[in-house]
Amino acid sequence: MSLCASVDAQPESLTQEHPWYDKAHELLSGSARRSALWFDHFFGPTDDADQASSHFRLRVQQEFIERESDQLGLRLSAAYYLPQTERRLKLLLESDEEDEELGDPFASSGEGATRAALRWIPLDRKRWDLSVDLGASVDSGVQPFVRGRARYYDNLDERTLVKATQELRLQSGEGWSETTGLNLERHYDGHALLWRNRLFYGEESDGLEWSSKLSRVEWLNERTAMSVFAAVSGATDDAQTQSEIRRLGLTFRQSFLRSWLFYEVEPQVTWPRKYGFDTNLELMLTLEAQFGQRR
Repeated sequence: MSLCASVDAQPESLTQEHPWYDKAHELLSGSARRSALWFDHFFGPTDDADQASSHFRLRVQQEFIERESDQLGLRLSAAYYLPQTERRLKLLLESDEEDEELGDPFASSGEGATRAALRWIPLDRKRWDLSVDLGASVDSGVQPFVRGRARYYDNLDERTLVKATQELRLQSGEGWSETTGLNLERHYDGHALLWRNRLFYGEESDGLEWSSKLSRVEWLNERTAMSVFAAVSGATDDAQTQSEIRRLGLTFRQSFLRSWLFYEVEPQVTWPRKYGFDTNLELMLTLEAQFGQRR
């Protein structure tokens, strides 16, 4: 089915059974909505826990960093609605970093905890929803956790979406933490401007950890997209880790061989605080496979 056909087939009414991004699409006008739907399809669900009825995403990433050792990572996310629960219960498996949970299709690589959980969605309204997760992190032993999340989404105008997220988590061995996210999306016919912001604070954090990323994503054709971005991140109490870093980069993404198989090439120029803000080069290569029931 073509993208335009998919857009035309979208229902006009909003129901409690729609995932948040479907509801956000309904708030956009014609060409902007078409663009949002295409990005959602091409990059996969930007929040795997709430999109298609079932979805599996596997990413193998090789990162080359000047002055540091190379890194090879495997990131997995999977979600499945339990049958006969009116879409209120869902099984989750996730090893993606926190930034991607806030809906960034161009999130940078990093060490992310592997978690398995059961999600309960007690409230799912037109512009906001509430979910509660009960699960365990399995990276270094089994560490149970409970996590609550509230999200609000609205349109500022016919082309602009805003999404606010507030998450609270209590985990064995790490104590409590909270994450606040604010995302803005400006959709046009063929490209979009994305601004992602995240604040994290907890018992094990380096004070208030923060990140902000501004991206321009271009739809080159049905199989290819490119993003240019600027990002900055850091922490208020990082005297030892010196986490502050500034980035300029480009991401080229294309599907090949099969519609569900993708590769990404992402060169970056960075200025890390730990190297006195001297220029540092990075290159990340990604192979991604997506499976699942799509809209």
